[in-house]
Amino acid sequence: MMQQQPALVLHVRPYRETSAIVQFMTKDKGRISGVARGVRGAAKRVNSIQPFSLGTLSYFGRNNLVNVSKFDVAHGFTLRGDALFAGFYILELLNRLVAERQKEPVIFAGAVSALTAMEAGRELQTGLRCFELDLLEQLGYEVVFDREAEAGMAINPDHYYRYKAQFGFARVADAAVIESDPALIQGRWLHCIQRRDFSHAQVRRAAKYIARQALQPLLGDKPLVSRKMLGSR
Repeated sequence: MMQQQPALVLHVRPYRETSAIVQFMTKDKGRISGVARGVRGAAKRVNSIQPFSLGTLSYFGRNNLVNVSKFDVAHGFTLRGDALFAGFYILELLNRLVAERQKEPVIFAGAVSALTAMEAGRELQTGLRCFELDLLEQLGYEVVFDREAEAGMAINPDHYYRYKAQFGFARVADAAVIESDPALIQGRWLHCIQRRDFSHAQVRRAAKYIARQALQPLLGDKPLVSRKMLGSR
């Protein structure tokens, strides 16, 4: 039976002579892998499938690898420079972290919103941090910024805290440690991150560090290709 889904193209790799295996992020079916035939070579379709394409996916089959009947492109995100590398980072996170056939409409909408903001030239780091933190929340690994992990006490703006992935924030009271450990984060910056206020450079640095630490256990040992590309810029 033919099915249709709003979808974003995450990744395309060659398959046989004229086909491709495509990873899609769909609105209601999560991530879907499909074989698209006739999209490569001299006889490729006019409406070829490329990463950053947003449209309607028509497919059939119930196996892990479905058959793509067609993909009608509604919009292709045009990204340049750092925005392009940041866009690939978003696609790679979706490809690595969203389970196949797991309904994630909020993640789908968040990805489209982030790519739209990047295409419009909005501040890049703010968009990336918001996407990462929202993604963690939807996957069940929300970072709690207003409470200490063990004691449950409210984060004090004047105190310093250490973050541990999948645990939370622990207060550090030792003045010598505070002076020597650059990974410690002042409570006032955690309050800013909670409000999604990234206007201060210290907040942007802290949010980037926390997001990377939180994502690492989910990503495992395999490094993100797009992060290397973005980090070299």
